[in-house]
Amino acid sequence: MSSAPTEPAKPPDQILHALRGKSLARNTVWNLVGQVSPLVIAAFTIPPLIRRLGVERFGVLTLAWALVGYFSLFDLGLGRALTKVVSDRLASGRERGLPAAIWTAVLMMTAIGACFSIAICSSVNWIAASLLKVPPSLFHETVLALYPLGASIPLITITTAFRGVLEAQHRFAAVNGVRVFMGGFSFLGPLVASFFSTSLFVIICILVAGRFITCAAYLLLCKSTVNDLWSQFAWDSRVTSELLSLGGWITVSNLVAPLMTYADRFLITYFLSVSVVAYYTTPFELVTKLWLIPGALGGVLFPAFAALVVIDQHKLEVTYGRGVRACFTLLYPAVMLLIIFAPEGLRVWLGPVFALKSTAVLRWLSVGVLFNSLAQIPYALLQAAHRPDVPGKLHLAEVPVYLAAAWWVIPRYGIAGAAAIWMLRLTAEALLLFYFAARALVPHAFSTGFVTLMLVSALPLPLLALNLPLLAKAGLTALLICGYAIVVWRIALAGHERSALLAWISTLSPARGD
Repeated sequence: MSSAPTEPAKPPDQILHALRGKSLARNTVWNLVGQVSPLVIAAFTIPPLIRRLGVERFGVLTLAWALVGYFSLFDLGLGRALTKVVSDRLASGRERGLPAAIWTAVLMMTAIGACFSIAICSSVNWIAASLLKVPPSLFHETVLALYPLGASIPLITITTAFRGVLEAQHRFAAVNGVRVFMGGFSFLGPLVASFFSTSLFVIICILVAGRFITCAAYLLLCKSTVNDLWSQFAWDSRVTSELLSLGGWITVSNLVAPLMTYADRFLITYFLSVSVVAYYTTPFELVTKLWLIPGALGGVLFPAFAALVVIDQHKLEVTYGRGVRACFTLLYPAVMLLIIFAPEGLRVWLGPVFALKSTAVLRWLSVGVLFNSLAQIPYALLQAAHRPDVPGKLHLAEVPVYLAAAWWVIPRYGIAGAAAIWMLRLTAEALLLFYFAARALVPHAFSTGFVTLMLVSALPLPLLALNLPLLAKAGLTALLICGYAIVVWRIALAGHERSALLAWISTLSPARGD
């Protein structure tokens, strides 16, 4: 007797609910809160921390913070690969083997982290002397502090694994609650400790303790959301190749992209002088804070894309288009204002010398940040759809071209030329990512409306660099805001979104009497 065909398993209701537009928007807000809150805490805690530790000891602490952030790359892309694997299994209703897949990734990341930990701990003297260039008065203290910092690498890598599992389940409120705690602890912990001891070893141990608490919190959250996580501790060899293939190309992008992001300042130092770098890096650090928005949005869209690839191709295209339009809507006004009022803003903030030397840099970088922010959406889609090789290969191909162009331009055109080349690289990269995403995954998303949106993004920008009087700039700003509002209404908002917005506005109007 033949058995009746089984219906395909359905994803959990929680996942289906999380893929709705309102849920994605709410999760993006949670991500922004998680990223911005530590910056706010830092603004209040850093001044007293400098007074307690002194400038040199605080400088070493900032390097320790940077190393902890860089250590998260030592997961070799397996954290995001695990998010993809968990999203696939949840979307296809294959939750039964989920604990084994999670523990397989955790064991792999622990082994990888342990290897890097041994390498760091065996090189602490070289790191302190050659890489960090610690002054002699703090050398012994820094060497001691590097041991617990290096030993924490496995802890940091597996933390990304547990966080990735929660993100695949769209538990962004919980993830960012822990992130806010960790961000606050990273600054408040050393500040409180400094009242008892200014030893770098003690302060670094406090930071490592905070990482342990964070990892434990994510693990307990995973235990509460993944059935049988404790009882099904096992190795699943079938998921190993999938994790490595995804993680390998993600690692390529994670390593190569930052290299190209920061290579220009080393070339500026080599061809010009170290004193000129400040006029480049200061506007760079300002405008790249806008990356918080696409970072928050891309972090939410990545697991959503991974699930929709399995569940619903049409909704995948709708969500992709909505992500691009949302990114444009949120970023374009900020970029436009930065470009128009760059000289005035820099003069008020940093003085006339910075305004003179950094205005062109800020304007070029602002355009690059806009297009790079839009590119985060197809970048997340390609990785979520099991095509991380596309951005990885693209980044590898960019390196020689970009470095050769920067090598030729910087001696001739200075820091403005460096910013222009950086912008052109990101613009070309964005267009290629959009092209490959449309060709492989979302052909209908590359529509006339989308192309119009990209042209609208690009066409007015050269006009904004004109050195106009302040009154003329105010008029131009008003004109561009009107044009922006029309574009957002006609292109960036879908029909049902316009109707919902009108309905919401009508609820704000005062009720009229009979």
